[in-house]
Parts: sequence; C-alpha cells; structure tokens
Amino acid sequence: MKRILLIMLSLLFLSTFLFAGGQREEAAEGPVTLVWWNHMPADGVQGKAFRVYIEEFETMHPNINIEIDSPPHAEYIKKLPTAIAAGEAPDLFAMTYRLLYEYHVNGSMASIDDIAFKEFGVSSMAELKKKWAPGALETYQAGDTYYGLPWQFNIYSYLINTDHFREAGLNPDTDVPKYWDDVYRVGKKLVIKEGGRIKRQAMSFPFIHSGAWYLLELEPIMRELGGSILNEDESECLVNGEIGVKAMEEIKRRFDEGISDKDIAASLDFYNTGFPTGEISMIVGGQWGPPRYYKNFPDVKPGTYKSIPYPTYPGKDPAISTTGWAWVVYSKSPHKAEAWKFANFITSFPSRNLLLTGDTIPRAGWSETEGAKTIPQSDFWEDMIQYSKPLAKFKKYSEVSEPLKRAMQEILLSGKNIKATLDKVKAEIDIALKD
Repeated sequence: MKRILLIMLSLLFLSTFLFAGGQREEAAEGPVTLVWWNHMPADGVQGKAFRVYIEEFETMHPNINIEIDSPPHAEYIKKLPTAIAAGEAPDLFAMTYRLLYEYHVNGSMASIDDIAFKEFGVSSMAELKKKWAPGALETYQAGDTYYGLPWQFNIYSYLINTDHFREAGLNPDTDVPKYWDDVYRVGKKLVIKEGGRIKRQAMSFPFIHSGAWYLLELEPIMRELGGSILNEDESECLVNGEIGVKAMEEIKRRFDEGISDKDIAASLDFYNTGFPTGEISMIVGGQWGPPRYYKNFPDVKPGTYKSIPYPTYPGKDPAISTTGWAWVVYSKSPHKAEAWKFANFITSFPSRNLLLTGDTIPRAGWSETEGAKTIPQSDFWEDMIQYSKPLAKFKKYSEVSEPLKRAMQEILLSGKNIKATLDKVKAEIDIALKD
C-alpha cells in the first residue's frame, strides 16, 4: 500500500494552482458588501489568514467589500440557524456536512448552478468536479443538487505530548497507549496532582464544545466494538444497547480512574488550548492540530506533539473519524454571484492555505504541493485513512447529536445511571427519527 493518504486525500484535496486562474471580471454596478460568517478565532492563524485573503480579494475586485464576523464556535452554531430562521443570514457562511440535509430541507442554501459556474469559470458540474478531488463536492450533495465548496477536511486520531511522556519516564515511541486499558495505566503516570486536585490532566473531555466533539469520543468506540449509534436505515437509535453502554463506561473511566477532572473540563476551554499549552497530555485531535499548534505557539519545539492510533481493544482495528466544512451561499442573498466568486477565491490556494493555517482544502492534486509537506507524520495520517468514516453522517444530525450530548453530560457530569439515561435518550431520538 503506497501512500493511502496521498491517494485518499488526493481524492479529497487540490493543487496549488489558483482555481480562479487569476481571472478578473468587470466590476459590478455600484459597490457590493458581502457578509461572511465563520467560526474560526479572529486572532488565530485562520483569522489572520482570512484577513489577508479579504485584502487581496478586495484589491482584485474594488467594487466588493467583505464584512467578516467570526463568533466562537459554540456561539456560531446557535447564531447561524437563528439568523436563517429570521431571514437575516449572511451572504456566505461556513457549514458542516452534518447539517447538509437539514439545510437542504429548509431551503437556506443556494445551489451550485449557472450563476456559480460562471464565477468558477466552468460550464457544468462535470467540469467543476475535475477541479476538485473525486468525492469532495459529493460530500455536500443532496439528491442531485450540490451546495458547498469544501475548505476544511479533518482526520481524527490521538495526539500526545512527548515531553510529558518523557517526564513521566515513558518512551513516547514505545510506551504510547495501544488499548483502552493502556490509556488509564499510562494516564496515571502522566496526570499531575497538587493538594489532592488535578493540575495537569492526562486526558480531558470536550464539554464546552458542540455535540460533534461528544460523538468524536462515543462513535469510534462503538464502531470498534462492532456497533453504531443508529441502525442502517436511520429509523432507530441503538445507543442504549450493550455496545453503547460499554462505550459510555469506557469514556467515564477517565474520571473514575482519576486521570481527568470533570470540573476543569466543564469550566475551561482546555480541550483545544490546554493541550498545546501543556495542561493536557493526550487528546482526540486531527491532522490540522500540530501544524496549527506550532504556528500559534512558536516557542514549542518540533516533535512535542505526536500522533498515535486511536486506542482500541485487542484484536480490533482503530476506528477513525473524519469531518469537514464548506462555504455555502445563502439562498436569499441578493449577491449570489459575488459570494460564489469570493468562495471560489478563498478555496483556490490549498498549498498556501495549509502553510498559513494548517487546514486542508480538498482540491485535486493537494498531496503533491509544498503545503502537504507541513503535516507532521503525514505517513501516519495516510495510514489512518483506511480505518476512517465520516463522523455522525446522519440525515437528522441535530435530532440525534443534541439529545446524546445532553445524555452524556448527565452521565459524566452528574453521575446519572448509564443504562437508564441511554434508555431515555434512545426513546427521545426514536421519536425524532420517525417524524
């Protein structure tokens, strides 16, 4: 097997050449202001890169002004549907594939049609697909309609802090946890306590994040055990079965065995900031993580962060999740042409974007660019793709993820009985699935 990631990610990524081809069009009559929403921190590497992209685009198109709003992720996922319901959504916004079906049904997304083709410099969807890696645009397809230009593709596994391992007398090459029992054995050596309280967590839990982060913990374990959250036709929730109960017990062990502190995890945004700053030793993370961490924390020496396979059970393969986001144009936007023009521009330089932000844009040929070389352990991520599936790709994602998030909070934070809580949430989700 030669370069599965380069093959598979090639199927999802793009070349360094500007898709826009440096094209310039005549300025529209009168100035246009595009409102652009995303959930990336304004002071982070993405936010800084986005400001550069805006400046360049506005120079190329002086009649178009970009007004950007970047609320925190937790706020964004509430603000966007509220704006859509009020008919006040931005012209262009970031959307995960997990909400595609919901937004398709409510008619809030503009389809990729002749207006978009003109801005992309193509004449058909078949021609557009050639500009992207096979399968990339289909991720944002509902029926025969396509909606988004992908700008982020993520593969998730485990990340460890190698300095912490060495400090604990562990070899970060040979002593990394392979099985779930190893996670807690190693975790007890990594955790640091002062005065009976945890100062450095061996692991954490993303209480402060969206339901997707909860499912990044739950779904892989259920898959490793041969199960799934929903049945095949998505008509029934299976989370309260033997496999779901065992998966929740596995997640809860981090608190039961004293390697995580639920009060720290619940009250502070440590999951994505605590790891790169050394307050957590192991997390679920993506291939985007190390490049971004090294950019955000330039004092950290190369090699501090290492990617390892997702822990599993003896005789079982790791279960890897993938996620993604795309730029989508609002169906009621009066500036669809300009919005598609801008979306095309900001997805047209995958190598540069990876160098600046660590994010992968799935256009054809990505794997052969200079930007691809910036992903530490690219061979590892290449290998993991063979075990991967899109995370929680449910038609009724919100109806499943939000009740599950609430149930997991009750179990992990409040100590509710696992089986009884999962029985209750299964009944709630089953009703939603049948509506």
